Amino acid sequence: MLKKLNLLFAILLLSVSSVFAQTGTGTIKGTVTDKTSKEALPFVKVLVFQGGQQKGFAVTDFDGKYQISSLSPGEYAVEVRFIGYTTIRKEGVLVSSDRLTTLPLELSTSEEMLDVVEVTYYEVPLIDADGGASGAKVTREDISKMPTRSASGIAATVGGVYNAEGSDGLSIRGTRTEDSYFYIDGIKVRGSSSLPKSAIQEVSVITGGVPANYGDLTGGIISITTRGPSANISVHLKV
Repeated sequence: MLKKLNLLFAILLLSVSSVFAQTGTGTIKGTVTDKTSKEALPFVKVLVFQGGQQKGFAVTDFDGKYQISSLSPGEYAVEVRFIGYTTIRKEGVLVSSDRLTTLPLELSTSEEMLDVVEVTYYEVPLIDADGGASGAKVTREDISKMPTRSASGIAATVGGVYNAEGSDGLSIRGTRTEDSYFYIDGIKVRGSSSLPKSAIQEVSVITGGVPANYGDLTGGIISITTRGPSANISVHLKV
């Protein structure tokens, strides 16, 4: 009887671990098409890299669609390979926690069998295809131009968000500061959410229509995505 209970406990523990491992991750999906004919391309290899290491892999279906899930928040490179076409690599693809990144890809035919890779850079779309929650995102490019050094200060630039002077607390649409929750790479944090400006990839503020995975709350969500591994070491001093 004791062995059966231990086995049941182990199964439950693994199940819970699996559920928690899936939270706070993002997804890249899209369609691969021929650049000239605009026809969908099936059986195309789509690979995702981060820091030189492969993090995900998918093959397009008959409609040219692909999806790569369970990606940790951060910046990725997406590479597409297909016989008879030039290999392309999209750098700087941003993945946010619990969000869908839509990335359509086009391939050009290649008559020469050369090991050539066409490299382009990802641009954040003006309209979020994921829809749903209301709010705004502040990308790394915008953050680099801001005088503020804290995530709270960055989030306060979004409409409907108020940051009391000398405090990290945020009031979203008039709610109390304690009703606004901070998440860093999909993990809820308590207390200070201070991060060096150089470590922040994106700050996403959800002011309404909060997704069910965040739970029930009366305020809003400040979701911070970090830049991930870096070869440089930065020191953050708070005076």
